[in-house]
Amino acid sequence: MASLCSASSQMKRKISLIIYDFDGTLVDTLFDIADAVNLALNELGLRTLSRETIRKYVGKGVEKLMAQSTEGTGYTDLSQASKLFRKHYSKNLMNHTRFYPSGREILDHFRDKKQAICSNKPEEFVRRILESLGSLESFGAILGGDSLKSKKPDPEGLLYLLDRFQCSQEQAVLVGDSPVDIETGKRAGVFTCVVSFGLGDPKEIALAEPDCSIDHLSELKKLFW
Repeated sequence: MASLCSASSQMKRKISLIIYDFDGTLVDTLFDIADAVNLALNELGLRTLSRETIRKYVGKGVEKLMAQSTEGTGYTDLSQASKLFRKHYSKNLMNHTRFYPSGREILDHFRDKKQAICSNKPEEFVRRILESLGSLESFGAILGGDSLKSKKPDPEGLLYLLDRFQCSQEQAVLVGDSPVDIETGKRAGVFTCVVSFGLGDPKEIALAEPDCSIDHLSELKKLFW
């Protein structure tokens, strides 16, 4: 996907708050998530799935992940499926998980800005991963899918962060990888920047019409100041 915006096509946008999605945006967590899903499915006596199939299910929270992963099997106890996923994921959180290229560098580049996470992943897992990566201190706030009453695409999390940091909608940007992120940003009235290398489907992302698309996290330096 070619970038929809660049330093050459528009003036740099002044911001004071960068809100990042997590999975598929800052950190490549797919292999560990997929392995935990399959360990849970195996324990339930169900068929396992390819990583590419599970990739499509990531980003809407654990319950939705396991609902889609068990679809068509006749299994209906989503509470138990989610519990088993959390158990296996907790034990296998950092087997393959790493920052995407320039992830650590971009956090350092914008260290004079307010930076926050707004993810549908359980907050505990986000914090443990960031702690393992030595980057927990980069963020002024971390919201997971269980931190507030609602998950994305409800704008509650973004609105909470705008209020917490006393930041106007015009000076905030949401960086994500999916239509869910784009919808969340639009509902909160903030600028949306989507990464093309994440877990979101390119066609669905295009239909969601983000304000901006980038192919590499380093491009953020050219777009915002």
